[in-house]
Amino acid sequence: MNAVATLGDVARGLTSRGRRVWRVLPLVALLATGGCFATRNDVRIVQSDVASLRTELLRNDVQQAEALTRATKLIATLSDSLARLSTRTVSLQGDVRGEMRGIKEQLLQVQTLLGQSQATIARLRAELEARNNAIAAAPPALPPASSSGTTGGASGTGAAGGVTPPSDSTARGPGPAQLFQNGKDQLQRGSTSTARTIFQELLSNFPASDLAPDAQFFIGQSLLTEKNLAGADAAFGAVVAKYPESQRASTALYKQGDIALQQGNKTNARKYFSDVVARYPKSLEASLAADRLLEIR
Repeated sequence: MNAVATLGDVARGLTSRGRRVWRVLPLVALLATGGCFATRNDVRIVQSDVASLRTELLRNDVQQAEALTRATKLIATLSDSLARLSTRTVSLQGDVRGEMRGIKEQLLQVQTLLGQSQATIARLRAELEARNNAIAAAPPALPPASSSGTTGGASGTGAAGGVTPPSDSTARGPGPAQLFQNGKDQLQRGSTSTARTIFQELLSNFPASDLAPDAQFFIGQSLLTEKNLAGADAAFGAVVAKYPESQRASTALYKQGDIALQQGNKTNARKYFSDVVARYPKSLEASLAADRLLEIR
């Protein structure tokens, strides 16, 4: 507003100067056309007006110079303010990005802790299944021998009744939790092929188990560890196709996008990342996929 007012003062000064010049012009014209009829008094009036005009022009020049100086200072001040505002905006954007990155890292830590808790639960389930299998395979306790004379008859009756210990064929094999834990253990040891075989056994024997999505996911993870990108992509795709509502589905879909990027296929990568955002918007992978989409565009 100050700059606008200053520019207005300059314009008014120029207008005032113009009016003063036009007032003197008739006298000058009179002297030019009829100088012989002009008196000394007229000449003095003209000289006085010219002097006044010169003084006023000088004053206006000074005022305009001051106004221009003030306007220049105001423009410089505005430029500095805009520069500081731009710097603050960039700094604020950097702070927001840093905070978002920190939140994502915290979420990843929470997800890791949840994964550790799930691993503990799976280990406990495996131990419980192993104990149940051991109890089922153990022979029942025989009744104590009687000291009466009917001991032989009682034992004979027991034999005739067919009371025999269970055979080894009736013992059950490992359950899904035990198989899953065995597969994870093999995977951690680096025995990816053995781990994959165990996970596949879990899927074959217990297809309805709640651990089936995890087993299919870690089959893909074992192939990814072996740098078998095509096989890993197919395994992760099976997680999304067979178990779309599981917690592993969003992670598997995100990994498919990452695999596509490793293969240099940006078109498929964008498709996978967009699917993660669209199908699993509340997942942590959706936020990561959105960032990846901005990077590859």
